[in-house]
Amino acid sequence: MKSKKLSISAELSLLCLAIITTILLIYTVIQVISFSIFSISHQKDLIQKTYNQMDLIFSDENISKNSNEIIRYMSKLQGENIRIYKNNKAVFSTNSTKWKTIDFNTNKIQSDIDIRFIKLKPYILLDKDITTKGYKIQILQEVDILSDFVEDYLFMFVGAVIMSIIISIVGSIYLSRRFVNRLKLLGDTIDDIKQNNINCRVPLSDVDDEFDKINILFNSMMDDIEESFDKQSQFVSDASHELRTPLTVLQGHLKMLNRWGKNDKVILDNSIDVCLEEVNRMIKMVNDLLSLSRADKEIIDLCNLEYIYIRDVIFETIENYKILNNKIDFNIKIHEDIKLKISKEHLKQLLIIMIDNAIKYNDKDIIRIEIELSLIQNKVSLVVKDNGIGIDEKNIHKVTDRFYKVDESRQKNNSFGLGLSIAKKIISLYNGDLKIQSKIGKYTKIIIEFNQT
Repeated sequence: MKSKKLSISAELSLLCLAIITTILLIYTVIQVISFSIFSISHQKDLIQKTYNQMDLIFSDENISKNSNEIIRYMSKLQGENIRIYKNNKAVFSTNSTKWKTIDFNTNKIQSDIDIRFIKLKPYILLDKDITTKGYKIQILQEVDILSDFVEDYLFMFVGAVIMSIIISIVGSIYLSRRFVNRLKLLGDTIDDIKQNNINCRVPLSDVDDEFDKINILFNSMMDDIEESFDKQSQFVSDASHELRTPLTVLQGHLKMLNRWGKNDKVILDNSIDVCLEEVNRMIKMVNDLLSLSRADKEIIDLCNLEYIYIRDVIFETIENYKILNNKIDFNIKIHEDIKLKISKEHLKQLLIIMIDNAIKYNDKDIIRIEIELSLIQNKVSLVVKDNGIGIDEKNIHKVTDRFYKVDESRQKNNSFGLGLSIAKKIISLYNGDLKIQSKIGKYTKIIIEFNQT
């Protein structure tokens, strides 16, 4: 049976508690060790001073030559654990059971001053020669500073540690809940969005921390998604509108023919022509939509493409228009015979879209179309300029949107507003740029730029 996983808040609380407690314990150990070193060093200085005094006293020959005198003098000392010995035999020792645990240091194996633990208490032991011939002295002192600290302040110290741990627990719980609440805010917003409230956004704080950066990124992503949904809704609406018009015309003519028009040859022929025209319009729109859908999904690997000569595709395309329409005056300017890695079908489709727009949106008797090809700073520039009705500057940024058509030109042609959308998508497949310049009543210039690879 799987154990229940802790919540993020509980995990963060335990993690913070573990980290803070570990730091506190390490700090405490370092403090105790530092204090112990200081206490022992201080005690060594004291015991060394005691030895210096004893050595000065035993430099008196009246004392050093008479064992009884040594005993008599040493008996006067109070509060010191001292033992005098010679030839591995004690001459004098203060009354203490601690001497039973301490050997004579006749072979000088240990250092003069050493630390001993007697009944788990630390002591400083000095074992050293004195001035008197053959005599040695042992001075034993408890490290009383450390002992006093442990005895007097241990309870306070443990209480402080416990208090610190409690504070760390409260602090870790507060921080973890604050962290989780920020995440919960994001989760609640996502839940609101799932309930079809797509315009909901995560509120930002004034802290400008990492959470706010994530929330800003999330809000920006939702802005893009909402814009995409809006465009999709507009696309469906526009497509429905464009399909409704020819279908309504078809329905009207078919009803008329069904009632009485089929007996009138003129009306019959006219209705059939109209119906065929509307069917062709719908076929063209469906084909444009399929082209746009394919372009949306298509991925171009430039490494697997071969170079083609752009001028050959330009001349091949305009020849077809010259045959069909003698009112078009083409002016071709090719500065260099440039090669580019691009699909021939895509390049031809781009040219057809731009030339078709130049013809559709033109109110002049003679349609003039300039096509210029040049290489500028390793960029291939293809420019198509007409002498048509132009585009208002405020609408230029919209003409590449799907189904967008300038109102004034809506009734003048059978365009569905998909051409430049398809062109923009094709150009993006090759990492190119599309720019549009126009002046009302005079011209429209479309500039396509590709990096020459």
